[in-house]
Amino acid sequence: MARKSDDSGSEAPTDPDAPAVESAADEPTDGGDEPDALGDGAIPEIGRRDYLRTVAAAAAAAGLGSAATGSAAAETADTSKTVDERIREHRTGDLEVVVENPDGSAVSDAEVSVEMVEHEFGFGTAVNADTLINQSDEGDNYRQYIPELFNKAVMENRHKWAFFENERALADEATQWILDRGLDLRGHVCIWGRDGVGAIPSDVQTAIDEGDAQTIRDRSMQHIEDVITHYGEDVTEWEVVNEAMHAYQLQIGVYGDQINTDEPWTGEVVPWTSDLLADWYSRAASVIEENDLDLGIAVNDFNQFPYSYTDGRYESEIDHINSNAVQLDTVGLQAHVAARTGEFDTNSSPDGRIGADQVVSEINTWADHGARVKITEFDTYNGDDWNSDQERADVLENYLRGAFSHPGVDDFIMWGFWDGRHWENEAPLFYDDWSRKPAYDVWTGLVYDEWWTSDSGTTDGSGAYATTAFLGEHEITVSTDSDSATTTTSVTDAGGTTTVTVTVEGDGGGGDTQAPTTPANLSVTSTTDSTVTVSWDASTDNGTSGLDHYAVSVDGSQDQTVGAGMTTATVDGLSADTSYQIGVTAVDGAGNESAQATVEATTDESDDGGSGDALVVHEFDGGAYPGSNDLGNWAGAGSFENGGGSGAVADGALRLEYDDAGWFASNVSQSVADRPVLHLRVRGDAGGEESHFRLKVGGAEDLLANLTDDAIGTEWSTVSVDLAAAGADLSQPSAVRFNFWEGHAGAVEIDRIAFAPASDSAVASTPLAGATDADDAPEGVSDTPS
Repeated sequence: MARKSDDSGSEAPTDPDAPAVESAADEPTDGGDEPDALGDGAIPEIGRRDYLRTVAAAAAAAGLGSAATGSAAAETADTSKTVDERIREHRTGDLEVVVENPDGSAVSDAEVSVEMVEHEFGFGTAVNADTLINQSDEGDNYRQYIPELFNKAVMENRHKWAFFENERALADEATQWILDRGLDLRGHVCIWGRDGVGAIPSDVQTAIDEGDAQTIRDRSMQHIEDVITHYGEDVTEWEVVNEAMHAYQLQIGVYGDQINTDEPWTGEVVPWTSDLLADWYSRAASVIEENDLDLGIAVNDFNQFPYSYTDGRYESEIDHINSNAVQLDTVGLQAHVAARTGEFDTNSSPDGRIGADQVVSEINTWADHGARVKITEFDTYNGDDWNSDQERADVLENYLRGAFSHPGVDDFIMWGFWDGRHWENEAPLFYDDWSRKPAYDVWTGLVYDEWWTSDSGTTDGSGAYATTAFLGEHEITVSTDSDSATTTTSVTDAGGTTTVTVTVEGDGGGGDTQAPTTPANLSVTSTTDSTVTVSWDASTDNGTSGLDHYAVSVDGSQDQTVGAGMTTATVDGLSADTSYQIGVTAVDGAGNESAQATVEATTDESDDGGSGDALVVHEFDGGAYPGSNDLGNWAGAGSFENGGGSGAVADGALRLEYDDAGWFASNVSQSVADRPVLHLRVRGDAGGEESHFRLKVGGAEDLLANLTDDAIGTEWSTVSVDLAAAGADLSQPSAVRFNFWEGHAGAVEIDRIAFAPASDSAVASTPLAGATDADDAPEGVSDTPS
């Protein structure tokens, strides 16, 4: 996915139709270690992949076509209809439950409840493998919420080429974790031609630099076969090439000067309509066919929504692949949305704040090329451009309603959901401390309430009960005066009726007087100084009216209700360092309420940040870099001469070798308002390197030499920067970033990065953890932008 030029050192070429700055996307966020807090059986197995095969078979039987699991023919939206009209038409189907006695006689007045179990539509997120698998406390909520909130996932980095080859065990373990929780998994990505971000293996990067076309072809074709056959049908589809319009370093290695790197749309070879691109897709199609795999084939790129320049180019890429390689199954639209200030779909400063109807109209551009459409990487980044997080929640609702109402769209996937593991610390649903953003209520309110079937009633004189259900899997419970029965069915036909016959003893008229089961295993999953988050196992309705909602109370007073599809809640507005009793009950459609489950919870002590201690970002004395820093946030680098582009750590110091290129970034997702001085313990090969790179923190950016009176020498010393005087936003520092694009070559070594109070000189004189050259760091970067 796209990266900003100051991070990757590889800005997209510009032309009269192209924006000056790319939409940002897929960045690294791995880092942190977490145990598997969810034991086997904690998340019920729902057999989603088998269920989707049923959906695919039904689509094929209806003449819609099916090239891969869950896929069907391309379809545009009728924009003369409202969003709600299209949702009713394309996302719901009629369901009839017929109740009979064993002798075949109809049972009238039998109680029937219909409770949704799983959506057919894919609601997903990008998943960070390190946070998911490795052991640290911050992973507990991460693992809880993924199966709670989503039915689909995509690996953020670990399925990319270099990561797959260097860290396959982690990739496989994360893949299996997702599958074990019943989620669908999308393959991202076979080939991504962006350099300096760790996605291209080092030997292939060397081949690119040397113009070794044969090695690039051989290695890339073999990798396509290797990764597809390795995962087989554990994934539903593969993006064969990601961002072909914007990232094409491998193609430059093959075609050289035939590609105009300044204006690639004018060259002898245009990357997104090249023979090599078609060859990659042909190879993927052959591997899938030769191994008899049920897999879809996809493209993926960015800027389709805000910018008009992508329209013709992306369409020409799609048509090129369809004509010269294979009919695509999926067109991926990343949908990284920035607010900005201009008119939508202009190239000056397009406005991402558009309504659901316009989302639908834009999707129609891509929905008529023989393939289904998926929103693959939604988020709302560039925080300073937004008026509020509520505005960002409104935009999520617009995109979500628009996509769900479009008959040609199958999935809506956000690119991470928690600030703590998001490429810009701006995920849609949760802040860094796991408190909920306004968009959380949008997501759960639509996916698990407004678009969630939970109906009940009684059979008529012919023993039939009819309702409208959202497409997906449903549990049906029937009760008479003497017996009950439960079954499941999949509603897959939006244009017809799904009929289910239930055989049960007895007569109708029993009525529903039975309360649901008590929520089991209620536990506290996280706390802050003002919030408590709890989770529980789903209740079962013992009667026939269906589970309606859960009621959450604090110290005996009801605080909130959550939809029947949810099993977690966050209580906010609490006092610091205070104990509370949190209670949860289940309520059915007839108003019957279960017994209350309770748990004691104590909020954290207030953290006013006034301890006066230094906040250490990096000491480079462990094995986490690249991938994470001492704060548990993401850290990494690209385009350096050593360490595979990421620099190299040895003996407690990071060595960065540069030649008019290189970027380092380490996220800081907390306020440092009480620590306004940045201390860098550093030395250079030649001295004077403070003029060789720019420092960026909290929106303030300049040459390091312009931000400090200290100089970098050849011996270890501390360089201090008064960030408050530099105008940095200390409440939202975002990251410590270095950019080495100033026309200099050399090397610096960094021992420590820390924020400290203005009066704190102790950090400047702290002894080194170690300081020697670090020439041979491991080549496999822990995480990179995608």
